[in-house]
Formats: sequence, structure tokens, C-alpha cells
Amino acid sequence: MFGVRPALARGIAAGALVVACSTTPAETSVLQSSDLVGGGGFDANEIVASAAMQDQATVDAAELSAFLRATPYGQASFLSTYSSHGVSAVSAMVTAAQTYALNPLLFLVRAEMDQGLVGASFYPTPSSRVEFAFGCGCAGLGGCDPAYAGFDIQVDCLAAAIRESLDAVAAHGKTDGGWGPGITAATLDGVSVTPKDDSTASLYQYTPVVAVGQAGGNWLLWNLWQKYANALGYKGPSASGAGWIGDACSASATCSYSGTAGTCATQFPGGLCTLACTGSCPSATGKAQTFCADFGAQGGFCLAVCNAADPQCRSGYTCESVKQVGDTSSSQYVCFP
Repeated sequence: MFGVRPALARGIAAGALVVACSTTPAETSVLQSSDLVGGGGFDANEIVASAAMQDQATVDAAELSAFLRATPYGQASFLSTYSSHGVSAVSAMVTAAQTYALNPLLFLVRAEMDQGLVGASFYPTPSSRVEFAFGCGCAGLGGCDPAYAGFDIQVDCLAAAIRESLDAVAAHGKTDGGWGPGITAATLDGVSVTPKDDSTASLYQYTPVVAVGQAGGNWLLWNLWQKYANALGYKGPSASGAGWIGDACSASATCSYSGTAGTCATQFPGGLCTLACTGSCPSATGKAQTFCADFGAQGGFCLAVCNAADPQCRSGYTCESVKQVGDTSSSQYVCFP
């Protein structure tokens, strides 16, 4: 993992969620004029499809770096060379994507829509636009907690908030604020919305505003996502970015293991790519090791192996020792929901 401090950010994220979910819309002046020029096809009921928003693998660090060096605005973003706590902006976004099973494209979009950071050639003023980019740790006129300062911590905090909402939908059918697939609710700007999926529900939990053609709402997030995805050549989850065992998922079609079709267990936090097994599980170079875990009467299912001394399980999962199906004398530590 990179040097970002996810443990700190996760620890303080719970206290920041109320703040993060009620951030005021960014001023139009921080945006580039082209940000508010949109095309057709906007659907307030689906801002970003679930599989795309939880696609943690298709957009990599090299592509993020290239994008920031040559943005759609015809200039490099200062984020291409910026670091906080010794962690580059790109590394912070990639780490958060891997930790919370989210598309790093989401962090690029929020950085621009909230503070105009992608379009900024130089470190902007005031410094809070960068150091408290997503409002985590800031309580209105009460100022901001220094423990939250740094783009790396802000990205982690944003990702934790979105992942918490996605997990809430998976567990309860709706977010803590009542946003859920198939549930009609009104936004703060008076638009009746019925989210089609968990991703859109989570985005409205974070920013309950549509604001078509304006700054600060989910129309802008959708519009920037289209522009940035086009610049990156991103078409959605690819075969090479297919979910491996243990990865987040929204449908079984996104889970594939070296040609073997997998299963998405959507009852678990963020969805879980797995596979029924009787003893062994798929393996591949560069992918997590796997283990056929005994689920009792349900049989065996493949889970990702973890290191008990240094767990790297994603949010909603813990590193636990489980028995092997068919051989209870054998056990292994795995990321267990």
C-alpha cells in the first residue's frame, strides 16, 4: 500500500460524514468555463452506473498521471506534481481506490467540482481548497481540524464516506439518509429522484442536489465524469479490469478469473467476487492468493487470502482464520465479510 494514512482517516471519517455530506456547493469561480457546458443524456436517476463507480482497476496510476499532465483544459494540473505527507496526489487516489473499491475517476471529478483543482495550473489560494478539499474535518464557521489537513487524507475521507453509503445500501437497502435504489426522494433543490442503483443513491447521500447546468450538484458530477472518462478513454470495466476473488462488484458479469466466470455475492458489503469451490480456487500472477473457505451447509466459496500481521482487507471485511472445505484440519487467514 502507499503511504497515505487510511487508518487515521477511517478513524475520523465517522465524525466527518455529517460535515462531508453537507458541504456547500463550490463557487462557480473555481471551475473552468467548460465544466458547465454539458451534453445530452443526463438522467438524474443514474449519475454513475454502479459497476463503473466501483471499478477500481481499469484506470491505473500511469493513466491518472498522464491525465493530470495533459488535462482537458489544455494545461497541466498542479496535482500532477503535488504531494501531501510525502504522498503524491496520484498515489493518494490510487490507494483510496484500492482500499475502498472505488473508481479513481471519482476523486478527479470531485476534486474539480468541489475546488477546481484539476483545472488549476498552480497551487490555489486559499490553501484550504487543497488541504481541506472535500470539507472533511471542517465545521462551518468553526474552522477545520488540522488532523484532517492534506489532500491524501481528504481523498481517503471522501472515499470512506462513499463506501459507507454503498455498504449501507448493500446491508439495508438504503443509506443512513434514506437514499436507496427504487426509493423516491426529493433533493435539496426540489427535484424528485428515484436512484436506479447503489452508486447513485450514495452520490445523493453525499450531495443531495441536482442543479442542472450549475455548480455544486450531481449534474456537474455527471458532466465532469463524461468529459474526464472521454479524455481517459474510459469505457467502463474492462476484461483486464475484471473483478478478482475478493474484489467489490455489483453484478456477476464483472467477476472473472482467468477465463472462469465468477459470482458476485451482493449481500456482502460492496458486493464480493467469489466462486463456489470444493477444494481449490483460481490463481493468477499479480492477483491475491485465494482459499476455498468452508461456509458450512452452504458449501465452499473462494475468498482472498490476507496477512494477519498486516491486514489489507477492504472496508467491511476483516482478516479471519477459516477452515478449508473438505479438510477442517487446514485453515487460512482470509478477508471475511
